[in-house]
Amino acid sequence: MASLTEAIAELETTREGGGMNIVFGAAGELRPWRQEPLVAEVHDRLFGLMTAA
Repeated sequence: MASLTEAIAELETTREGGGMNIVFGAAGELRPWRQEPLVAEVHDRLFGLMTAA
């Protein structure tokens, strides 16, 4: 989870297209655990990336 969080932090500054695909794919794999606080935070940060794009 730490690696995914670091990747999101990098994307928040670079907005690199290829990285977005990888991170969103990884986040999709976490969907069954969406109610867990850490996973919910990841999804919220990704939503922020989508709305800022």
